[in-house]
Amino acid sequence: MAPLTDIDLLALRKRFPTPIPELSTRTSPPTRASLSTEGGFLEAWAQGYNVGSLIILILIVFCNYRSGIWLHKLILLELVLALWHGTFIFVKDPDYGWYLSATAALLFISYFLHNVVSWIKIRPFLPRWGSRLFIISLLCVQPFWVVEAWSNFAYFNSLGSEANVKIRPWEALLRDPWWIFTTWELINAIKKTYAFKIWDLVRINTRFGIMLLCMIISIAFLLVDVVVSAAKLSANSGINPYWRFALVFKCASDTIFLDDFKSVLDDIVARKLSSKNTAGRHGSVGGSGGSGQKLARSVSRGAELIECTALEQPTLTPVHTTSSSQATAPKSKFALPFSKERKISTPKINVQQDMAVASHARQPSHNSWESDNPILPKPARTVHGNIHLRASESEQDLMIKRIV
Repeated sequence: MAPLTDIDLLALRKRFPTPIPELSTRTSPPTRASLSTEGGFLEAWAQGYNVGSLIILILIVFCNYRSGIWLHKLILLELVLALWHGTFIFVKDPDYGWYLSATAALLFISYFLHNVVSWIKIRPFLPRWGSRLFIISLLCVQPFWVVEAWSNFAYFNSLGSEANVKIRPWEALLRDPWWIFTTWELINAIKKTYAFKIWDLVRINTRFGIMLLCMIISIAFLLVDVVVSAAKLSANSGINPYWRFALVFKCASDTIFLDDFKSVLDDIVARKLSSKNTAGRHGSVGGSGGSGQKLARSVSRGAELIECTALEQPTLTPVHTTSSSQATAPKSKFALPFSKERKISTPKINVQQDMAVASHARQPSHNSWESDNPILPKPARTVHGNIHLRASESEQDLMIKRIV
């Protein structure tokens, strides 16, 4: 067999290239030109996912936004600040590093606003000392983010410092404990404060279940980001899309309900209880039992009697009359619209009036048909003036004769 020449070895190397490690997609220095093809694809896809998701969330906030509420303003500002760190893939060198670091600083501010929003939403369930501990501890770690922003500028712009490689694994420890505590405290408050289980609330309101699912998924991706950063699996590439998944799901948890958690839960429980009460009232009135049918029959019968009494006008004058009632001429029921006479108001029946008081206040002069006094009309035998009414003839028979 003839020996292989250098040209043949070079052709074999091109035909069978040396495999590149999966995560080594960037070489030093960290510039855009140092991105490999695989790293460029992964970074562009992750940034596109980040920007597209946040734009949809911003539109959802605008659909539910109410002016004058600071919580809504903070959520909207949180999304806008986190949006720009998904656009540095379009910037070329030498501006690539500066733009990346500037948008990273905006992202760190978005992290802080997210924790402030979490504090506002969970504060109604916290005691006063717990609320103060939450916000004071959050303020105490902000110097770390100032140092992190400086290390980002120094690392990606070749300013002679690589502190970012050592600081990056500690980000999750000073960024996410408040969010994990908020999720745990919400679940704990539901168990202690409300008489509903979590699954019952999810069945009542699907949006609440989606919010809880987003919170759990975000924590899962946070843990993956911690493992990848602690193991320095992305030390050579600098590309880690897992934190972007966690960011999007955290922002989605803030966006699904813009109000605090207590207001959301109280509204869900109140709607559930009101729907139960409404169903109970409908069932009691419209039931298939005998009492429901009797009630409906009595109501309809009462309406017919009131209608007949209001529309019919007697042809005979009452038997028991006084000089005052005879001297007064009966008023016309259909008066002219421009007449100076006082218009007759529709009689009203005061249901809550005591019958003893009503009978005491009645005077003989109030027996006229056009009287404004809300007293029930006289019995049928008195209205017809039939003094010699037979004992066998009932009130209902008289009513039928009058209608006929």
